[in-house]
Amino acid sequence: MDNSRSTEPISILSIVPGRNVILSDASGVWTVEAVEQNKKDILELVRKFGGKPWAFLGDVAKMAPIVDAEVSKAFSSMHPMFESNGAVACAFVVGSAIAIKVQAQRHHDTSGAQKLKIGHFRTREEALDWLATIGV
Repeated sequence: MDNSRSTEPISILSIVPGRNVILSDASGVWTVEAVEQNKKDILELVRKFGGKPWAFLGDVAKMAPIVDAEVSKAFSSMHPMFESNGAVACAFVVGSAIAIKVQAQRHHDTSGAQKLKIGHFRTREEALDWLATIGV
């Protein structure tokens, strides 16, 4: 499904085969309600890892810039949620979208998460290679 032109918030979630990695192919203009639902959906997938360490891989290159402070706060809340549920890393595929990279880093910086490793990449392959070096 091509979700690059949608203005609706979309996150197609899946587990990377053979890895404890949740992939989110995200696009559109996000709302607080959409972020909160996405968090619930992610936690459903996390349960499949049975308490083992895992990582989040967000392909956010097709997302609209986040201009709403409450939406930004909701995204920031994902990082400590990930950490408290066993995530060891978050990798973000930002392509050439500098604004999205800056926002993703700001969300982490303001999140309060302390142990979660963060990386930003041009491609999913680069992100998955980096996650492999961390053991997920």
